[in-house]
Amino acid sequence: MPRTLFALCNHDGQTVVRRVPLEDGVQGDVERIFDEQEQSFFLGKDEPIEFNGDWKPDENQLLCITDRDLLAQMNETLAIGAGAYDRLDISSYDTAGVKALFMHSEQIKGHILLQKFRTSQYLQRKGLTLAFNGNQFGKLSERGFSLDERLGAVVDGDTVMFVSFHVLRSILTVQEHFAEATAQEVDEFAQHASFHIENRAVFDSHMDERCRKLIRGISKSRVLVDHNAAEIIARAKTVGLTLVEDGGRIVLPSVKRDLKTVLSFLEESVYKGVFSEETFLTNSKRPLA
Repeated sequence: MPRTLFALCNHDGQTVVRRVPLEDGVQGDVERIFDEQEQSFFLGKDEPIEFNGDWKPDENQLLCITDRDLLAQMNETLAIGAGAYDRLDISSYDTAGVKALFMHSEQIKGHILLQKFRTSQYLQRKGLTLAFNGNQFGKLSERGFSLDERLGAVVDGDTVMFVSFHVLRSILTVQEHFAEATAQEVDEFAQHASFHIENRAVFDSHMDERCRKLIRGISKSRVLVDHNAAEIIARAKTVGLTLVEDGGRIVLPSVKRDLKTVLSFLEESVYKGVFSEETFLTNSKRPLA
């Protein structure tokens, strides 16, 4: 039985599912694209690891988030017929609000395959978009869109698997799963008695997504509650990292790269190689079982 292509759309501030009708001659091509992308998505990957907002996966790792309510709409498409959904209308790109395209898996029952959708994928009639027909190019006469080159996520029941959180949050509302310090938390961190900041304005300008995630992780770990500045400085030396002091306080550097190194150490993302004895930053805080 042909599988339905669905669109996940933002309509009047609400997330809705729309059906994307396909011609018989296109149906098989679309299914093959999703099947091939599903194989690529899982190729060489281990079992998914629960996302905690603190690290990026290695090449062989998948991340996952479990959230029944978040995935309910897509899972409903497995239970009810495609006819229950309105057709996707792209007569107005501005109101279509497509965030993702998805199709059910034929290889693994219950899997839902998601592609991120960008506005650049719309094929515009406005201006001049050339379409190849026969042996020459002509002007595109109808509205349309292209498919992405890869899957952004795969839904399995109440769990969504992914590699890039950045891609996932462009599809689904997953902000509550994203551990990033607020402006108030950054301010409280900066004023902690254990720190001396060389230049507060420069420090604030360095507060990108990564720095805010590190600060949130430090706050959650209570490392600044359980250890004073002297203890932290001493422990840094054990992994080959020298923290600069100022009046017994830890200096938070003005150079962004150095600042991230200090924050990474406090968040326990710095380690010393057992054999090389070199100091490394890790992109994975997955504990050994």
